[in-house]
Amino acid sequence: MEAVQFSPPLGYVFDPTDCELVGFYLCNKIANKPVPGIDYSIPQYDLYGSEEPWQIWNFFKQRLGEERDDQDLYFFTQLKKKTSKGSRIDCSVGTGTWQGEDGGREIVNDNMRVGTKKRFRYENKDSDQHGGWIMHEYSLDQHSDYVVCRIRKSEPALKKNKRGKCQEVDSEKKKKRSKVQEVDSEPLPLAVPPATSRTAPTTTMVQQQIQLEDETRGF
Repeated sequence: MEAVQFSPPLGYVFDPTDCELVGFYLCNKIANKPVPGIDYSIPQYDLYGSEEPWQIWNFFKQRLGEERDDQDLYFFTQLKKKTSKGSRIDCSVGTGTWQGEDGGREIVNDNMRVGTKKRFRYENKDSDQHGGWIMHEYSLDQHSDYVVCRIRKSEPALKKNKRGKCQEVDSEKKKKRSKVQEVDSEPLPLAVPPATSRTAPTTTMVQQQIQLEDETRGF
């Protein structure tokens, strides 16, 4: 991840409306017109690359000097097509994907449609960050391949994932303890005495010697 230089003024809070994001910032960015403060308000970055949403979040939060997680981040990014000749967009990000949650909503200014707003959720069922990141994607009707995005952190989803993971760990511990208790509760095997013959009693060497002497006296 490349370092980006930011110098936001003290106490600066960036909170544009949907119409401002599309009709002003995105329009001027596409037209390559300079806008004061746009470099740190809406940096350009690939949101469909190899970095995870939380990696992007932590990196730019640190660069912006923001400690509040309830403050959204904004980015200019370019959409990627799955194939060079196709129209489907590749929504992968890191080891997960940006899963669309709606078909898009119109952005209207002075009774005129200027763009579209779509909502996405981070999907990765193998990660404890599953569902913990929300992205709103804003596009102009004339330029659908270049967009401005707003990313926010979903604390309720992340806390829910954390509780679920803790419950899974506790369940595994209970299973292990239960298995140990089952082994401890099994009765110990009883010692089996050696088998003895039920026919003739065993004759010892001393008894054989006495019997031999008695037979000798009889002659």
